[in-house]
Amino acid sequence: MAGPIEQKSAKVKLFGARNSPPAYSIRDFLQRSLVAFEWIELQNDEEARSLAHVDNLRDSRLPICLFPDGTRLESPTTRSVAEKLGWLTHPRHKEYDVSIYGAGPGGLSAAVYAASEGLKTVLIERTAIGGQAGTSSKIENPAWVVQMPTSPKGRGKNSV
Repeated sequence: MAGPIEQKSAKVKLFGARNSPPAYSIRDFLQRSLVAFEWIELQNDEEARSLAHVDNLRDSRLPICLFPDGTRLESPTTRSVAEKLGWLTHPRHKEYDVSIYGAGPGGLSAAVYAASEGLKTVLIERTAIGGQAGTSSKIENPAWVVQMPTSPKGRGKNSV
């Protein structure tokens, strides 16, 4: 499976009609996940034919995701887009000691602490990689980031 798309180099192109709930869902997912993408709003049937290569704005294949490697997903789900981006969507283990739902600051902290105790831990986030913590600039000094000592003697120890 392909690795995650580098934000600085390539963009996903998303073609769709205005006010399309499926297109909005994909746009929201890409934006929350910090994936570089270009939204191409199809204005009329001619644009649908020439740009997205579908019959018209009501075509069931819309929205369409075009990836930098040329892969075209028609009427994609957020799950199919995540899979194409190479993000884990299936559990690695059959059983876990701890399951945490929601990757906000509390969920991430709980996951880090549980894993640091040697527990098989799974963190499930519905909307975006990293959850709230991955998209917020408001989180200062999160519990899962260990502060580095300021003395040169201690530098390099206790880092995450």
